[in-house]
Amino acid sequence: MSAGLANPTYVLTAARNADHPAERLKISVTAPSDQVTLCALAGEVDYYTVEVFRRRLIGSLGTAAPLVVIDLSKVTFFGVAGLYVLVDARNMLTHTGRRLRLVTGAWCVDRLLQLAEGLGRFETRTSLADAVLDAA
Repeated sequence: MSAGLANPTYVLTAARNADHPAERLKISVTAPSDQVTLCALAGEVDYYTVEVFRRRLIGSLGTAAPLVVIDLSKVTFFGVAGLYVLVDARNMLTHTGRRLRLVTGAWCVDRLLQLAEGLGRFETRTSLADAVLDAA
């Protein structure tokens, strides 16, 4: 009987770890050149992961290059909370004379950007290569 109780506890612990924001959203911030700061995301941007996204992105903008590219092509879910992080980042960059460019392609991202045109249009590209092409 005690062996039967151990398995549900193990499963619940594993499920809890899988729901941790670090497991649901991977973020990489790099500087591939002195002209570009790249923030690449993979996974879900939702209520539970958005603060991780906000901290990593907004925290990197103080030393960001003239062009900040956010690669959202590997995002599997993109909620309104993530959209507001993008709006904040765009506003911060615009006030300092820098640009924000998004790499899209994920249906969830494209659809939300389409629905949110009232918040202003974002500069988008469909590939990372196109996004950094004219950075100089």
